[in-house]
Amino acid sequence: MSKNIRLLLCAEEPGVSLLASQLEERGFSCLKHSTRVPPDHLDRLNPSLLLVDLPDEEILHSEILQRIRDIKGNMPILLLVQPNSAKFIEKTKEYEIKDFLYKPVDPTTLERKILEILNQSRSVGEAARPFRDGESNDYSSLLCHSRKMKNILAIIDQVAETNITVLIRGESGTGKELIARTIFFRSLRRDKPFVKVLCAALPEGLLESELFGYEKGAFTGAQKRKPGKFEFADCGTIFLDEIGEIHPSLQAKLLQVLQDGEFSRIGGENDVKVDTRIIAATNRNLERAVMDGHFREDLFYRLNVVSIYLPPLRDRKEEIPFLIDYFLKKFNRQYGKAYPALSERTFQLFMDHDWPGNVRELENTTKRIVVLGSEEDILKSFTIGSQKEPPLKTEALSLPSPFSYSLKDVGKEAARNAEKELLKNILNQTHWNRKKAAKLLNISYKALLYKLKKYDLSRIDELTLPK
Repeated sequence: MSKNIRLLLCAEEPGVSLLASQLEERGFSCLKHSTRVPPDHLDRLNPSLLLVDLPDEEILHSEILQRIRDIKGNMPILLLVQPNSAKFIEKTKEYEIKDFLYKPVDPTTLERKILEILNQSRSVGEAARPFRDGESNDYSSLLCHSRKMKNILAIIDQVAETNITVLIRGESGTGKELIARTIFFRSLRRDKPFVKVLCAALPEGLLESELFGYEKGAFTGAQKRKPGKFEFADCGTIFLDEIGEIHPSLQAKLLQVLQDGEFSRIGGENDVKVDTRIIAATNRNLERAVMDGHFREDLFYRLNVVSIYLPPLRDRKEEIPFLIDYFLKKFNRQYGKAYPALSERTFQLFMDHDWPGNVRELENTTKRIVVLGSEEDILKSFTIGSQKEPPLKTEALSLPSPFSYSLKDVGKEAARNAEKELLKNILNQTHWNRKKAAKLLNISYKALLYKLKKYDLSRIDELTLPK
């Protein structure tokens, strides 16, 4: 991660915590303070960059900037301002602050701007290189602890320096983005943008404008031209996560980009030419989606030039000790904790667990232990989860008495138990994505919610952090 990039965020709650969380996910080290932080404090912390989220009240702007303008050295400063602050931006010249972004700003754009500023700053030098992990610019140290992953690294070495399209496949939580970023950092485009798009997070209309942008006046509210993610990723790499969720109406437009490197913005008359490498990922069976008519066959073959299958964690358990060590260090650093190591009992439970949520589940479980400073809740949940279901007995079916039930009653109760278990398995498999679960079960979303209520099923593995 970007251990050498130390950001000081000056903002008010709750915005500063959200901002810090988004940037820490991208590998930055973040310190949080209110906008009233004194200048001498900034000198002592010595951050690589000062990020100031200016409040809505313009009357406070000059007061805040007055505090930070006397900072020693040439510390880069980035301001986040409201779109109606154009007049104030002119005034910032007297403070020698020239970098700003209008709010709201998405995390990817913010990351790119920070790296751009740091690359232009002589004082940071190599610290501006993103996602630095020790002496390496990729995640190889996390990917080389099993034979299966070493084989994947060999494929990455073969394709990284080409412009070939790569499709990464595997269950949810196996680390597909990790593979995408490793390909990027070993490519000839590693000094260019890496833009991630989560295709399942946006509805069809918003996803099209997110990917391809729009022209001024293209629709109500389009007051100026907006470039899309493909333009931001020009000369770099775009990572299309959950590509199997893209609506069929958008697939033709994506196919055009793959074939010709061209597309048109929404409301645009001219084609936009881009040189963007595409890496895609999916946990869906795209061959089946093609057969069902939900995914274009020609697009599938364009994406599936080189396919990398990422095995689930249960098939590469020799990685678990290394991942535990990595996540313990990561979260101890992130939350200011000092959790030493897992107990022998918890470690063995981790090794025996099947990890249906894969690496993401292991990461979140380790985070919970570090934050709470205890393994007790984990031990209880793992012990309960590892208990085998007892053989079906008449007393377990809650029937009136051994002499007052029929085979029909037994069948109904057994069917109820089987349905409940199937629901739990599918929900765990989809990481409690109810929309996906309903699709796999071939029932409506409303019907799924009814059954969850009927069987009193709710997700109990979410961690609520103290505010």
